[in-house]
Amino acid sequence: MYKVLVEKSLDIPRKQVFDALVNFGGLEKVLPDTIESLKLEGSGIGAERTIKMKDGGTVIERLDVAHEEKIFGYTITFNDALPIKNYCAVVTLEDSGNGTIARWGSNWDAGEGATDAEVVEMLEGLYGTLLDGMHLIV
Repeated sequence: MYKVLVEKSLDIPRKQVFDALVNFGGLEKVLPDTIESLKLEGSGIGAERTIKMKDGGTVIERLDVAHEEKIFGYTITFNDALPIKNYCAVVTLEDSGNGTIARWGSNWDAGEGATDAEVVEMLEGLYGTLLDGMHLIV
């Protein structure tokens, strides 16, 4: 069971959504007001993206799972920007007509000074925005 789970229907074929996620870049196109820069190192499992935030701080994420164009997972390996720790997320994709049902879930611990409710609200907004903006990175 996830601490946060957001489900959205997308008018994009599953393979295109999966390929965009596994590419592991492009988030700055969806979050231009939040992300100052994104640097990608490597490709496929083990790839890392370093995200520098406009309001300060850095988040480094590692691609851990990419399976059968249906499951994508990553962890945060370094974070001094967000009020979370021990973060792991999984996105599952399911065909729905010509589109995709995407479910973005995560488990984590609230960071110092943050409540679970505050982190849930932040991540629900983030996942919703990322899924709604998926057409910008496919």
